[in-house]
Amino acid sequence: MIIDVMLGEGRLRKFHTLLLLLLVFLSRAAWGVQVSPVSLAEAGERVSLGEKMQILEDPEGNWSLDQVRTHFASRFRNNDSSALNFGFTQSTIWLRFAVDASQAQGSWFLVERYPILDEITLFVPDGEGGFQEYAVGDTRAFSLRPMNHRSFVFALETDSGGVTEYYIKIRGKGALNMLPMLYSAKGLVEFTYLEQLLQGLFYGSLVIMLVYNLLLYLSLRDNVHLHFVMFLGGVIYFNICVSGFGLQYLWPEWPKVNEYFWLATYIIALSLSLYSRQFLQLAQRFPRYERLLQRYQILIGVAFLLQWLLEPPYSYHLSTIVALITVVLFSWLGWTVWRQGFRVARLYVLAWSVFLLTIFLFALGNLGLMPYSVVVPYLPHFGALWVVVMLSLALGDRIRFLENERKQLAQEAQHTLERHLADIEQMNQDKSMFLQYISHELNTPINWIGAADTLGQGSQGESEADVWAMVRKGQKRLTGIVGTSLRYFDLSDRNQPPLMGACQPMWVLDALIRDLDEQIERAGLTVRNRVSPNLRVRACESELKEVFAMALDNALRFSAEGGSVEITSDVDVPAGHADICIRDEGKGATSEQLEHILEPFFVMGSRHHEEGFGLSLAMGRVMIEQVGGQLWAESAGPGRGFTLHLRLPLA
Repeated sequence: MIIDVMLGEGRLRKFHTLLLLLLVFLSRAAWGVQVSPVSLAEAGERVSLGEKMQILEDPEGNWSLDQVRTHFASRFRNNDSSALNFGFTQSTIWLRFAVDASQAQGSWFLVERYPILDEITLFVPDGEGGFQEYAVGDTRAFSLRPMNHRSFVFALETDSGGVTEYYIKIRGKGALNMLPMLYSAKGLVEFTYLEQLLQGLFYGSLVIMLVYNLLLYLSLRDNVHLHFVMFLGGVIYFNICVSGFGLQYLWPEWPKVNEYFWLATYIIALSLSLYSRQFLQLAQRFPRYERLLQRYQILIGVAFLLQWLLEPPYSYHLSTIVALITVVLFSWLGWTVWRQGFRVARLYVLAWSVFLLTIFLFALGNLGLMPYSVVVPYLPHFGALWVVVMLSLALGDRIRFLENERKQLAQEAQHTLERHLADIEQMNQDKSMFLQYISHELNTPINWIGAADTLGQGSQGESEADVWAMVRKGQKRLTGIVGTSLRYFDLSDRNQPPLMGACQPMWVLDALIRDLDEQIERAGLTVRNRVSPNLRVRACESELKEVFAMALDNALRFSAEGGSVEITSDVDVPAGHADICIRDEGKGATSEQLEHILEPFFVMGSRHHEEGFGLSLAMGRVMIEQVGGQLWAESAGPGRGFTLHLRLPLA
């Protein structure tokens, strides 16, 4: 009996021990899921809430608040950082925290500083065992927010005192990141004022640079400034979307616009490509890299079209990949071009390397590949301001570089021009010496032929007469070509125009027509001088008479019997010149012949070749141009006449 009692007491002690251990375990398990409340009594003006929160992940996203508070309450886990980063996830995230407002003074507010959460719902106890919901987010109208603020701001219940437990539910198609804070009324005002000041300076700087570069483009018409304006526009649009200001001020009732923030990625990528191609002068200096960027632009276009077909979060992944490719490509391109000796790329490299690094870190933070902190949302701001400063300096450096390059090219061109002018001057001297030598050498046998002709005039037979006639004709043509050629080259080589004065073309032409009266009558032609007798032009009268004589001679020789030659004038007083036209009804000319008819030694037709030297119109052009005029020819075609135009300045 005593032994049985002792055995029974032993079993009872073991049972009590096991029961005690079980109670301890259960109490520890219960303590593990309890929320450590945030005391507002000694919190100052703000409290970082992230480390005080507990996290529960709902993979299917269909748990209710009651289920979270009861069935799944033990699954909450403590968070150990001030920021919460869940990356791209399809799960719904539940958060739980408690606030001890026993000795709190004034109002306190929960502020979620990450403004692009798709859906965030705060559950606040209503004092009657239930909860009141505040459902906001950047996919919901801005008017649903309890406070007009770009961040998500909720007023906490601090008047009743005691410990209050709150629940938050977040979900979205984009990256789920949180930077929760508790602010007193004073702390919230100070935070808002400081943030508005910094944001105002940021956007003000971007807008000023955008307007400044737009004005530069309108003034200089340099596309590099237009591409920079496109880039700034993309940066502004991106930051307005991700900062919450767009939903607050621009499209408060159309939150759908916020979902297209990825458009800025393609605007920035395209404008950066166009900017780089022109800024780095890839087409002129690095054609291989020019072709690379052309293929990159095609890739951007394909990705842009694909972006419209993909659903979030895959569309967000695609735009992030485009941003990362852009980071790698242009960082490499800038360094490569700089290393190959293009000095102006140094500030370009400095600007884009820092900017693209900030975008790279921002993308890693959104993807959850690096810790998400309060600095991450502001990385695009820092990068954009850095680019504005560096590229402003880079554009100035580029202007100085191109100016120095232009001056160097101008000096080289000047030296080349001077060398060519010296060569031309030497050629002219050589030509003059050659012509003098040739004229001397030609004149000697011509004189011999003349002397021989004089000696043989008395003893010419009938057969010899034809030979001597041919000799005389050759002598005359040789003498004419030598004299005419020397006259043409003398006119071409003179450095100063002839002595000019006021001339009356009508009277000059009238005297010439009287001198040619017999020739006109033999040819059976009619010549009408319709030039105004009051017309006065500025020219050298002797050379003008020479040009008119050559023009009339050509018109008479190439006109058929019974035809007419008409000379008219037209005055343009505002332009300060007069046109004199000599029209005939002769053989005319083809368009190909008109292109060369004013060139020296150009002959047209066998008769012209026999009697002329192809220099009359060329000499006429030289003489007219040297007094500030113009000479050109027109013809409707072969057999349809010929018109010679003389344009002379009014006296």
